[in-house]
Amino acid sequence: MDPEKVLEHHRAKGREVSSLADLRALDLKELDEVTRRMALQWRTAGAAEGSAMGVLALVPFAGGVTAIGLDVVVMQVLSTAIATRVAYAYGFDAMDPDQRHLIDRMVLRAYKEQALKAGAVREASSAFNAGLGRKNWSKKLREDHRLMAAVEKLLKQFANGQRVPVEKVTKFMPVVAVVAGAGTNAYVLGDVAKQATLYAQTSLLSQKYGLTMPPNLQHPADS
Repeated sequence: MDPEKVLEHHRAKGREVSSLADLRALDLKELDEVTRRMALQWRTAGAAEGSAMGVLALVPFAGGVTAIGLDVVVMQVLSTAIATRVAYAYGFDAMDPDQRHLIDRMVLRAYKEQALKAGAVREASSAFNAGLGRKNWSKKLREDHRLMAAVEKLLKQFANGQRVPVEKVTKFMPVVAVVAGAGTNAYVLGDVAKQATLYAQTSLLSQKYGLTMPPNLQHPADS
């Protein structure tokens, strides 16, 4: 993320800024212009990336492990990029060691929120591979892949209790993987943009008016 892009935005609006420090003299309303649509934009990007990951996770054998691992890396990179852009938007140098805690806080937040998604996608991938080519249900298949058993019960409700073929349930596993990946990644990236913006706004106003940061937002070195 290039801080010059933020400065160019304000120069185009007729504001005289030559460095990130100059941004802190602007009104908060003017600084918000750069971040106003970020949450929505990154939710859309997260949904697209998560959908792709969900599909890739269903590749037999190594595909699931590779996709999930790659997704974690991509999400960390994107979370870092979002937090960096937000820091620049409010006049903070993301490369400054004193501001690094903002980036680290947001990346850690994103990482924690991915745990449930990874489990759901991994289970969907495993169930999909186990169901491929099968013609009949077995007790072991239902016990080993509870996600398939849960989907079977759900489909039975729509089929008035009639038998649901294992092939049909297997075909639903990609849907589960895509929904889990897209939904979680859209939420995580949108949340990172939103929370990073709120954090940067609070930090800016605290410094500008000599206020104390809320205890839960303070840098460890300041508390």
